[in-house]
Amino acid sequence: MPRPPIGRGAVLVPGPDAYSPGRLTAGNAAGLLVGHWNTSPYGATGGIWRGGTTRYLDGSNEPTAVNDAGIVVGDAVSHYDRQAFRWVNGTYQLLGFLGGTDGLGGRRSSASAINRAGAIVGFSSTDSGAEHAALWWGPRPRDLGTLGGPSSHAVAVSAAGRIVGSSITAGGQTHAFVWSAGTLHDLGTLGGPSSTAVAVNERGQVVGSSDTATGARHAVLWERGRTIDLGTLPGDSASSAVAINSAGQVLVSSSGAANGAFLWQAGRRIPLQVPGGDLDAVGLNDQGVVCGTVTVPRISGTAHAFRWRAGRLTDLGTLGGAFSSAWAITPTGIVLGSATTTASVPKAVFWPADH
Repeated sequence: MPRPPIGRGAVLVPGPDAYSPGRLTAGNAAGLLVGHWNTSPYGATGGIWRGGTTRYLDGSNEPTAVNDAGIVVGDAVSHYDRQAFRWVNGTYQLLGFLGGTDGLGGRRSSASAINRAGAIVGFSSTDSGAEHAALWWGPRPRDLGTLGGPSSHAVAVSAAGRIVGSSITAGGQTHAFVWSAGTLHDLGTLGGPSSTAVAVNERGQVVGSSDTATGARHAVLWERGRTIDLGTLPGDSASSAVAINSAGQVLVSSSGAANGAFLWQAGRRIPLQVPGGDLDAVGLNDQGVVCGTVTVPRISGTAHAFRWRAGRLTDLGTLGGAFSSAWAITPTGIVLGSATTTASVPKAVFWPADH
C-alpha cells in the first residue's frame, strides 16, 4: 500500500519558552484554540491562541474545552490539587467545590466540557471525600448525585442540557448515566456488569462502551430507550465509542491484533485502517472529518497525526522531527495536537482545514 499523502504543513503555536513540551487540545468555529505547555513536573502554562497571538494564563493551568462564545474551561493544577476554572473575555475565575476535606489534596474539581449556553460539567470533591458529578452555571457547583454508590463523574453536556457520565452503583459497578431536568438515569449495559458514557449529541444520543454478556467490551449507543451494540471491525475483539456528531455518526475505536477504527451510522461500519499499522482515532466533527494518530512500522515505525475525510486518510506530517499526534478537531476541520522539531521537543501545533 502506498504511503498516505502528506497534508498541509503544521502551524507552530509558540510556547512560553523553547524547552517545554506543548499541545493544543480544543478549539471553536471562530478559530480560538487552547492548549498548554508542561513547564514543570507538576505544573503547566495554559494558552489561548487567536489570529496569530497567544495569551498565556497566569498560574498553572490546563485548558480543556472552549464553546462558540469563546468561554474557556479547564483546571488549575499543582502537585496535589486540581480546581476547575472559567476564562471569558480576559477574566479568569476559579470555580467552587461541592465540599472537601482538610487533608492534602482534600479539595479537587475538574471541568470536562462546556455547552453553547455556558453550562460547565465535570466533578468535584465532597465533604465525604468522594467525587461527584458537578454542574457549574456560576461559581458554585450543583451536585448531580450518583446511581447509589459513592462517586460519579460527568464528561459531556449537550446544548439542551443533557449531561452524561459514569457513576458507581449501589452494587459497586460502574454504569453510564444521563442527567436531565434534575434526574439521573441509569443507562444500563449490554448485559455485562459495567458501562461508561463519553459523549452526547443534540439529538440526545449517548455513546460509550459496555461489557457484554459474554465478557467482551463493545462500543454502545443509547437512543430512545434502546441500547445498541455497535460491534467491532471483522476479527477484532473489543471496541469503544470515541465521539458522536450531530448527524448521528459515531467514531469507534476497534482493537484486536492491531488497533483501528470505524465510523458507524445507521448500522453501517466504514473502516479506518492502515495495513500493517495501528490507528488511534480521537476526534470527529459534524462534517464527518476524523483525526487521530497513525503508526506504520514499515514507514520507520513513527507516529504521525492524520486527518480522514470520506475514505481518504492524509498524513499531516511534523515540524521536521519524527513524531506528531492529534488531540482534537474543530468544527471547521482544523486538527489540533503536537509535533516534534529536529530538536525532538513536542511543540503545540495545528493543521489548517483541507477545504
